[in-house]
Amino acid sequence: MVSGRRGEKRQEQQAFALKGTMPAMTMLCLRTADVSAIERQLEGHISQMPHFFLHLPILLDLDALGDEPVDLGALAGLLRKHNLVPIAVRNPTDAQRERAVAAGLGVLRTPLTRSPRKDAPAEGNTPTPGPVAVGPAGADRGAAGAAADRGAAGSARRSRDAAPAPDAAGEPPPAGLTLRQPVRSGQVIYVPHGDLVVLSPVSSGAELIANDNIHVYAPLRGRAMAGAHNNADASIFCMSLEAEFVSIAGRYLMADEIPDEHRGKPARISVQNDGLVVTRL
Repeated sequence: MVSGRRGEKRQEQQAFALKGTMPAMTMLCLRTADVSAIERQLEGHISQMPHFFLHLPILLDLDALGDEPVDLGALAGLLRKHNLVPIAVRNPTDAQRERAVAAGLGVLRTPLTRSPRKDAPAEGNTPTPGPVAVGPAGADRGAAGAAADRGAAGSARRSRDAAPAPDAAGEPPPAGLTLRQPVRSGQVIYVPHGDLVVLSPVSSGAELIANDNIHVYAPLRGRAMAGAHNNADASIFCMSLEAEFVSIAGRYLMADEIPDEHRGKPARISVQNDGLVVTRL
């Protein structure tokens, strides 16, 4: 007797599934087509936080270039040389789109229209890649939290003010920032002076950067980088350690390197013996 199952056609197992998603990516907003100038500025950023940029996915925004031609093949090669991963271009012209495809880059479909004019920053202003939210210590903290929660475009425009200089009276720059709003995936919060204090959850794909300490009185997911300018005395404190990546003064731990006994628990990350250690709070 032959089993009925033997004659049945086996259903082929699916090899993959397509899903729409919006992962966290750093957007490199080009202000010039000069690849050499881009490399010089990029090297400066990488020298400050090398592990932050390691294998970082990059989205190239071409909006400010207008119709100016740019060698996207050379630029993609430059990014890969510095261990960055160019993914796609955004806001290209038709000619730039063809160059992007030839360079092996994707083209991000976006409903945003191109700007009719170039909005290049003044000489000496070097925006940090990716959206950046900065709030002065004396500002209304509720307003600062709301500002940090706005879209990437507005935040990126504010990034050129990320490192304010002392005013004419010689007062020190604003120090520290407290956020009451959740930090969502894709947001980058950068505090160049003082501590960063977050009172709400930090989502996976979000990034926190501070020159001093980082305090998260909620679950910490995503990436947290304290002591960004080689301040080894900085620490990261959180009520629930669920981070993808933590770093202090160039030392770092990936998610799978964080001890299991500290995952999901209150913890402090600090530098000891030239490495990172995790201790219970």
